[in-house]
Amino acid sequence: MKMVIFRVDDRLIHGQVIEGWIKNFHIPQVLIANNSVRNNAVQQMILQSVVPPKTTLNFLSLDELKSDWDAFSKRKQILVLFESIFDLMLCDSLINNNTYVNIGCVASREHSISLTDTVFLEPDEIKYLQELANRWEVHVKKLPWDRDANILGKLP
Repeated sequence: MKMVIFRVDDRLIHGQVIEGWIKNFHIPQVLIANNSVRNNAVQQMILQSVVPPKTTLNFLSLDELKSDWDAFSKRKQILVLFESIFDLMLCDSLINNNTYVNIGCVASREHSISLTDTVFLEPDEIKYLQELANRWEVHVKKLPWDRDANILGKLP
């Protein structure tokens, strides 16, 4: 597994993230990169209460993630959680050969297309991921041991 995992999951932290990603890969550091969570103390308290005891959880705005990335990216095993494809898009300049990009859970919305039972994307999001996949590996799956969903040819 690569040292940095960028995961899009609109639920941020939940059982699959804890058991499948944090515990399975012994990840000591989790960053939630989201502007609204960064400014919501109640939501931070709730999310902090569910991470494993030896896991450090930080809350950053998207701009803070980009400006402080050099310091964070030097750490061993780090999971960065994004709430949306749009948030990932704003930070994709941080992706390199050491980054594992995972799309795990995006809820169904009007005009979205089902890629898996947990990933529903709008056509422009699929197009963006297809373009990203031309530069980097993009894995669409909820758990590390699941098979990747094919994002090619998913536009109507």
